[in-house]
Amino acid sequence: MSQFLLPDLGEGLEEAQLVQWLVRVGEAVQLNQAICQVETAKALVDIPSPYAGTVRVLHAQPGDTVLVDAPLITIDEVAAGAQSAVADDEHPAVLVGYGSAGPTATFARRRRGAASAASAPVVSQEIKASPLVRKIAQERGIDLATIQGTGPGGRIRTEDLDAAPTGATPTPTAPVVADDEERISTVGLRKAIAAKMMKSATTIPHFVEYSLFDATAVSALRDQMRGEGGAFAGQRLTFLPFFVRAIVTAVQAYPIMNSRWDEEGNAIVVKRSISVGIATDTERGLIVPVIHNAHAMSFAEVAAEIERLVPLARAGKLDARAMTGGTITITNVGAAGPVDTGAPLINAPEACVVGFGAIKLRPTVVGEQVLARPGAWISIACDHRIVDGATAAQFMGALVSGLENPAALVR
Repeated sequence: MSQFLLPDLGEGLEEAQLVQWLVRVGEAVQLNQAICQVETAKALVDIPSPYAGTVRVLHAQPGDTVLVDAPLITIDEVAAGAQSAVADDEHPAVLVGYGSAGPTATFARRRRGAASAASAPVVSQEIKASPLVRKIAQERGIDLATIQGTGPGGRIRTEDLDAAPTGATPTPTAPVVADDEERISTVGLRKAIAAKMMKSATTIPHFVEYSLFDATAVSALRDQMRGEGGAFAGQRLTFLPFFVRAIVTAVQAYPIMNSRWDEEGNAIVVKRSISVGIATDTERGLIVPVIHNAHAMSFAEVAAEIERLVPLARAGKLDARAMTGGTITITNVGAAGPVDTGAPLINAPEACVVGFGAIKLRPTVVGEQVLARPGAWISIACDHRIVDGATAAQFMGALVSGLENPAALVR
């Protein structure tokens, strides 16, 4: 029988949450067949089987947190000679979702920039151990530097810890859940969101400014573009592309809004490229896909990128690049319901987040008359270490002007 451990899914992730099993005990599985789905802080991932055979043990239940290199599934392989994805060191099979990296392919995480043994002399011995082994060692009070690993390349296995002297530590007990309570795990995306929002709220001095804009012109232009003979006739066209283009134009007038605070260098870093994050509500939580180099895109290209990224975000299929590299974020709070406005939290380490409320009929003063016209609130939250109130107000003015005179946005 072969025990398959949760592989390193990349990006420095050390754990995942099991969402669902796609196989059952006693079921026959094929090489590279999807056996389960896990959730990480980045995305939903289908895990393929590295063996062909019969499922004997499922080592976790849906909702459980599984550390990298912890047992995931045990499979009774087919007759001797059957190919597995990791058995042949010289000619490894291609495991769908991970690929083949040649003779040295492994699921073990490597430090970025580490030199190979052939290119540089070894100065010190690196402790080779999985997150699971490190966690067990910490709980038992074991110094891994004193352990001789018996795994490949001296890698320390859980079995190597059993004979080691330990420091007495209490065994953690499961939390008590009352009959009228539901306990929701925060592994994966929700855990990442919690950590990021806590950092944003506790380390960035926020201030928020608000303004109402008249959406008559932008609503009429959108209807025209979606109508017969329009550039988007028969296509989906939301207000988001107009919002993104308005932000790009305003940032070009006030570049300081497109910056971040460098904690280590104690400096402000202003980005020349403008990459707009789109805060997207999904079943898994808030995900922010990024429109890279939005300043170099036409209106149609921005609209197409939104239509590509948002469905992928909701399906949990975005790659790491699509969720990193943003320089300013937009949150369309009005899209989720009749929300007029709010005070959004900055998407650290950015300097600004722009929130748009629901566009709906509002009493609007036109000349000496009060008319019912479509309008919406804009709120901008800024990092006060970088942006002052006056600059934020000027940036807001540019946003309002762009949306109330939208013809320039669609060029």
